[in-house]
Amino acid sequence: MTSLVNRLGYVALNVTDLDSAIADATSITGLSIVERSADRALLTSNRQHAELVLHRAGQDAVRAIGLEAPGTAEVEEAAVRARRLGWSIVAEHPSVPAIARAVTIASPEGHVLEIHTPLPEDQPRRHGGPGVHPRRLCHVNLASQDPAAFERLLAQTLGLKLSERTEGCELMWMRAADGRHHTVGIAKSAEPGLHHFAWEFAQFSDFMRLGDLLDTQDRLMVWGPGRHGCGDNLFSYYVDRAGFMVECSAEMEVILDDRPPSVISCPPDLSNIKVVNRWGAPPPRAWIEHMSPFAAPDGLIALAS
Repeated sequence: MTSLVNRLGYVALNVTDLDSAIADATSITGLSIVERSADRALLTSNRQHAELVLHRAGQDAVRAIGLEAPGTAEVEEAAVRARRLGWSIVAEHPSVPAIARAVTIASPEGHVLEIHTPLPEDQPRRHGGPGVHPRRLCHVNLASQDPAAFERLLAQTLGLKLSERTEGCELMWMRAADGRHHTVGIAKSAEPGLHHFAWEFAQFSDFMRLGDLLDTQDRLMVWGPGRHGCGDNLFSYYVDRAGFMVECSAEMEVILDDRPPSVISCPPDLSNIKVVNRWGAPPPRAWIEHMSPFAAPDGLIALAS
């Protein structure tokens, strides 16, 4: 099945302290502010109009995950499949005015995805200011009570392809048309939500810069640096000021053929350390137990009509 999704488009978050969230995104991650109002901010790391969308709200929660489709036909097809396969249709117009066409859907567990046409690349190629300045958004890892069922739903609806999974499907990684090992990861959890979202770094010195920046604010990395076994990417994780887990990633494997998914042995306690970190340091409990909920889909208010 051909993928209807090219890559991760954006991450939208509800935050209780918008000013603090913006400050963290600019001073630590190194994003540029594209647009700011009293209740919303659009930020980006590159020429794309928006990659991180922050909304002032009464709870820190995930608002939506944007997945970029090549064009209108793919968005329309995603909407048709979503209706047939049991997704709830949350909205049929874009949440960001710069998007030409979109449909927002919610899974039976409450994962909210906006399938959208590409955001315009209308921002400067480079920007000044503090922070690490990543290249782009990389991927998200979602939590599901039934990863295997959620994987099938994403494959049937959006054409995402399974790259790798554990024997018991506790962990699954799915790729989009750009071939990166995973655009969407899925982990088994008692509650659905977002475990982390990731930025793509350019080089290892960026990880050093991240650690030093966090240190200036008396903050710590949650886990890393290290190298994941699945995806082969370098990683470090920290928690931002709104409580969301942020991964910084580099050198992810790219898969450009239709190879069958790899099946790996990794117990639910992640004791097969080479799967999660080739360099040996296991994930701490703070990483394993972290979770951010999705906002209720019926509470979303689209700002463009």
